[in-house]
Amino acid sequence: MCQLSGTSPSSAESAVAASSSVTGTVGGIGDLFRAYGEAYVEAYRPGLRVIRLIRAIRLCHTAALGGHRVTCLDCGEEHYRYFSCGHSHCPLCQGNRRQAWYEGVESGLLTVPYMHITFTLPHELNGICRQHPRVLYGMLFRTAWRTLAVLCDGLPGMTAVLHTWGSDLKHHPHVHCLVTFGGLDEKSGQWCWPKYKDKLVGHRKMSNTFRSYFLESLKDWMGRCGSGIYHQSYGVLTAGLEQKRWVVNQQPPTMDAEVINAYLSRYICRIGISDKRLRYDASTQTVSLSYKDYRRQEVGQAAPQAIRQLSPLLAMAQLLQHVLPPHFHRTRSYGLHAANTRKRLGGLLERHVKQAPDTVLVILRLLKAMLRLQLRNTCEQCGSVAEPLIEPVAPDHHLVASWLKITVRPPPVMGCSPKPEKV
Repeated sequence: MCQLSGTSPSSAESAVAASSSVTGTVGGIGDLFRAYGEAYVEAYRPGLRVIRLIRAIRLCHTAALGGHRVTCLDCGEEHYRYFSCGHSHCPLCQGNRRQAWYEGVESGLLTVPYMHITFTLPHELNGICRQHPRVLYGMLFRTAWRTLAVLCDGLPGMTAVLHTWGSDLKHHPHVHCLVTFGGLDEKSGQWCWPKYKDKLVGHRKMSNTFRSYFLESLKDWMGRCGSGIYHQSYGVLTAGLEQKRWVVNQQPPTMDAEVINAYLSRYICRIGISDKRLRYDASTQTVSLSYKDYRRQEVGQAAPQAIRQLSPLLAMAQLLQHVLPPHFHRTRSYGLHAANTRKRLGGLLERHVKQAPDTVLVILRLLKAMLRLQLRNTCEQCGSVAEPLIEPVAPDHHLVASWLKITVRPPPVMGCSPKPEKV
């Protein structure tokens, strides 16, 4: 993210640190944005969409939005539940929407094995992805589906989600795909199984096909738009990419409900960062980001955890660089997972669709809902299960003023300039 203001990030951080009265406290994403939100806007001059996100995160789950006061009738313990901002890119909320989307995707899965396939763009294309995210990310979706549709014998089903971040929040565009193991022959109605037992096709063949289709689409788009679309020509931009092996990762197929749910919860229904991994220390004015260090990962073992220390404004920049263009669909369904395809095929999919009412997944979902309901009605102080007293709390609109840095400037001088003397 380029800096367009005359104020440098370091000077903005120094000004916030000097004016901050909070010492010795450790907070999360909301505290970071409340302390440095205005300084980030002043230093980086982001667009209106990013500014709205900054101010939404700043208000999320605070008294500024109002909420409810929950009082235990047995011990008198009180605690507050504040409303969320509801912004689609906010990492602090959207839990209910993600859960509803998760259940919708889960109910549409077929009674066939599924694979988890990841398509990753090489880092040489990061620059043009930042400049034209809508075009390049849409191209990534279409190329991934085209690769799978061509390599499968029948018509497969795919649900894909775009991630633009790595574990350390660096720019790392890739799509996670939940793909059926094989495809449906629309003429005979039979399921076409791949010839391999542990993968859809050979790894090298899938990687080369994905690379060929993406470079073909990129060349066609840059040729139609002309030389002014990017500061490098297609030849300079893609030098060496045709010989480079692009990363396409295939996980073995499975019908295990727990493994499929792990794919959905870990990759499909996921946000870039959460309060569990990002901590803001107001006393030292630093941000600690925990991430998985895949470079030190050993074969057959989980990646070790590492800590990355960032300055506050740099941490905000790392997070805000992943804001997608407006109205861009981060999750897309293709083939047998698309609504139009299901409607067109009709009865051909009836014996392949999962019969949800009798599955163990529905029982587990009901148990989870019952446990959440029980925990919600249990007092944390005395353990009472009695129905608490819930009262509305009005929003505190004056709270926002404490997070703003308002500079009072005098009005402009309205005097008239003297007329030049005639010679």
